[in-house]
Amino acid sequence: MSKKTDSTKKQSKLRHPVDDLEARDILRRFVIRARRVEAHSLVQNNSVEKYVKPSMTISYKEGQPTRIKYIMPDQEIFESLAARTRPCILESEPVYLEKVFRSIDMLLDGKQLTGQAKQCFDFCRKKFRDLHDKNNGESYSIQMYDKDNVPEGRPLSDLLIGEAWLYSDLVHADPKGDKARAAKLSYRDRYYAGTSFFSMLTIVIINMLNLITAINKQFQLNIDKKAWKEQVVASAEDSEVATEKMVVLPPNTRVPEGIDPSALPAAIDVTSPTEAIRFIQPEHSTDVIFLRRKELVSKVHGAFSWKNDVLSILIADALVLELSTAGASQAESLQRVETRIKHRFTADTEATNSLRAIMHKCDRLLTVIPYKKGSLLYVDCPLAVKNDKQSANNSSPQK
Repeated sequence: MSKKTDSTKKQSKLRHPVDDLEARDILRRFVIRARRVEAHSLVQNNSVEKYVKPSMTISYKEGQPTRIKYIMPDQEIFESLAARTRPCILESEPVYLEKVFRSIDMLLDGKQLTGQAKQCFDFCRKKFRDLHDKNNGESYSIQMYDKDNVPEGRPLSDLLIGEAWLYSDLVHADPKGDKARAAKLSYRDRYYAGTSFFSMLTIVIINMLNLITAINKQFQLNIDKKAWKEQVVASAEDSEVATEKMVVLPPNTRVPEGIDPSALPAAIDVTSPTEAIRFIQPEHSTDVIFLRRKELVSKVHGAFSWKNDVLSILIADALVLELSTAGASQAESLQRVETRIKHRFTADTEATNSLRAIMHKCDRLLTVIPYKKGSLLYVDCPLAVKNDKQSANNSSPQK
């Protein structure tokens, strides 16, 4: 039995793409990922470019120690950029940059890039190779020493330390080999190296996105156009959506397969403003009954609110009544108080038409509202509605 070597295992991972179809899919996925990187704030404001080359300022003050200030981005913001770029350096991912390079070669099918396109492609390949190998193209390295000032192992390049920052500080907790050696450095040293590593990776990704966009048009690579249109980040509009139906069910309710949840007996339709208020603030619930010559015609749900002495009642999402209760506050128990009720129909056409059909059969509506000091306010409103702008007749709140 033959044993596979590590190099054989690596080659098996990098066999992709196997054909033009897979090559196009790899590039489609990469375009989507790269657009997500491109949308990051550090790319949008071009800040990422200044972190590619590690830099620091040295301050000298007479009589004081020399001070070094490392130029580093806000960590929380930069971590999100590193997370967006990370799949492009993982061999197991379809957007691994070496697979992207191979996919371009396969789809070009012998055609040669020239001019700026060739320079860009060569630049990206070289920079990615430097990032991958960790030993070439570094800006600096760190040599660790023991207590006797004897070197501990070989120097660690900034690229190796930078990748170790992602591995041991962001993603995993079990660094091994050189990553474990890098983990012995201060967090500042690891993060400082990480900023240059992932800033350069970001530059490569953005350059490759621009290159693929250009050569897809020039050589008609036929990459799915949706890759350039698909949403890649949440927008301000995503925080608010319109919904046609939203229901609330009791905890642990199991919805049978194929059954509309809103059809279940305990379902509450909270797309209805009236039902939403009754569900969230049950103490603001009321029932409104419609009568014709003292005979009950219909009973519907309502919800009420107070603003100073003004009472507002929303009835079945269709009708809003507003009345002042200033006179009622001075009345004796069961004393009848005349007041004028303002009304308006809402913009919910379906609810309004449904309630109008009930109102046309009735001559009054009644409802009861909890009032001050545990008392009740009875609202007795005659109905003589001819159009939307007309106020209802004088009503008779009773306490």
